[in-house]
Amino acid sequence: MRTYVIEPQLIFTDFLRRCLFGAGLDVVATSQVVDGKDIAAHAPAAVFVDVDFFERGGPNALCRIRQATPDAALIAYSASEDPTYAASCYISGANAFISKRTGEEHLISDLRKALAAD
Repeated sequence: MRTYVIEPQLIFTDFLRRCLFGAGLDVVATSQVVDGKDIAAHAPAAVFVDVDFFERGGPNALCRIRQATPDAALIAYSASEDPTYAASCYISGANAFISKRTGEEHLISDLRKALAAD
């Protein structure tokens, strides 16, 4: 599945590529910022986004991503365990909300589950 990754911290990009590959996702592009034109140009089937580092908030970023690619699976990745925050991500267009706190094995299995349910 063609996947676009938005990760503001470059140090984690290789780790995420490995995890996403393990879950059957093919990373076709990465970015540190939400760039709607670039996302749309890559026509991803999924967008994986670390929502913790956006100045105007993760849910706002999710809305912008959803506008750029209305049909892609949108996966929010966060350290937050607040159910209200997770709900705001779903309301903003996320198809899945995955915790950073679970480790690599759980990240891969959570991704597989989220994409199978979509």
